[in-house]
Amino acid sequence: MSATATGPRIIARQRHASGADDARPSLLGRLLPGAVEAAAGVLVALGFTWICTFVQVNPMQRVGQVSGLAALQLRFILAFIAIALLWWAASRWFSRPIALRTAAASLSGLATGLYAGGIAVALRGTVWPLNGKRGDSGQLQQWVGDILAGRPISSVYPPLFPHLLARWTDLLYPDRPGLGLKMLGLVLIALTGPAVYLAWRLLLPPLWALAIGVVPVFPIVHAAKPYVDVALLVLIPVLARLVTSVLRSTGKSVRTALLTGAAYGLALALLFLWYSGWFVWSAPGALAVTVLTLVKIAKRGKAAVLRAAALLGATGAVFLLVAGTYLQRLLAGSDTPDTYMYFDTNVDPAYFAMWQGDSPGVIANGPWPLPGELGGVGVFVLLLIVGVGVALWLGPALPVVQVAAFCMLGAFLMRYWFASHMERDQLVQLYPRTSAELLYCGIVLFGMACYLLSRKFAAREETAEGERAESFARTVGVPALRTGGAVLCALAFFFSMAGSSTVDRFMPANQGSWGSFAWFAHTTTQPDGKCPVFAPEGKCG
Repeated sequence: MSATATGPRIIARQRHASGADDARPSLLGRLLPGAVEAAAGVLVALGFTWICTFVQVNPMQRVGQVSGLAALQLRFILAFIAIALLWWAASRWFSRPIALRTAAASLSGLATGLYAGGIAVALRGTVWPLNGKRGDSGQLQQWVGDILAGRPISSVYPPLFPHLLARWTDLLYPDRPGLGLKMLGLVLIALTGPAVYLAWRLLLPPLWALAIGVVPVFPIVHAAKPYVDVALLVLIPVLARLVTSVLRSTGKSVRTALLTGAAYGLALALLFLWYSGWFVWSAPGALAVTVLTLVKIAKRGKAAVLRAAALLGATGAVFLLVAGTYLQRLLAGSDTPDTYMYFDTNVDPAYFAMWQGDSPGVIANGPWPLPGELGGVGVFVLLLIVGVGVALWLGPALPVVQVAAFCMLGAFLMRYWFASHMERDQLVQLYPRTSAELLYCGIVLFGMACYLLSRKFAAREETAEGERAESFARTVGVPALRTGGAVLCALAFFFSMAGSSTVDRFMPANQGSWGSFAWFAHTTTQPDGKCPVFAPEGKCG
């Protein structure tokens, strides 16, 4: 099969190879494997985070931080060994595809459970969330009081998370919005891995969904506002799946197309209400992919156009029904100026691989970005560039490649537009936030390049006896125990290292770095008038 076959065809074949489309004789048989997969990720994520809360260290001392990081790693290794043993046993005596799906989902939960558990260690001894009552953290806590008192909050800020936080606080932590934000933040960090993994499972087999979906969590998700970044990580695969469904709609009934579109409209509306910023940066790319898809559909005849129009129309109608009021408020307030210039607004706008926000720490006193080896471009960015080229070469018809590539291009154009007018208008308009989308799309395209190369390599090894589909499934979709084990071990190794490094950045430090978020949490007077347990010399303010 050609590497440039249509997206739906490739995705359908891969999902079949992964065991996702095996014979399903009953409703229970269709739902149970996916339910077990999702439950495994959630339970491991929350369970591992809870276990990490028992780490007994003083996070305000460096020796305590190092001991805490080591304790986290010890728990991570033991948990992964347990997951690996259960996967091995289930593969031998139960079902290899279901065992692989469950193990991959469990590792996604373990990865971000480590992240959340590390933040819990960094905040041990204080009721405050990261950043205490300062900045966005303080604003969210104020909004909780406003919502519970029936007062209005910002009309342009996405409303879903503030209202969720208010109900969560009112139910579990009355009159303690800081503690409510702290605990809900830990839950959201922990669940980010399973959420992103399951979103990518709409498109890819388990191990590829784990690698392409969960790896970007660590460089992108900021623990002080985890609800912001998870919307981006989920949005890209959902958009790609929507395009895939539009291309497949030609073989469906109009009723099925309408129901499918309604489901996508609801999902996109909830993401939009959760955090709308990524929709702004993704809009040019999403529009370009939509036009390209409609051009393809138009070549298939009127019936195909009718079904595609029904699906997209239902998507738009439900989206507007659920999120239309907020969209109207957002557009009405879209001319609100953003004049906040900080460290990242002074960085070369072509650089997007890392960012420091407004808390650069000691980096502010040295060169940034660090000079790269090839024309100022570093090895990591070079790998992303190669990945983009290979993905566009081998999979230009894949919806996920198209969505990632066009969203990356659109984000670059908007970034350069706003940055080029920054001096003239003295406005930032949030353009540094495009760095997260650019990096994410670059990682996605690099991952898809590896995925397509593996397919190409596997196809060459297929036998000539008419067993192409069988060989393909055996080699790529349902890996042998040895192959699956090697990939799981390698990803677990990465997650442990990346998790430790990411958590270490948030360990309390009074240096103007990301560690200052936890430092403020430990040096702010608590609602009961007392200082946090580990406040320096028992003093706080």
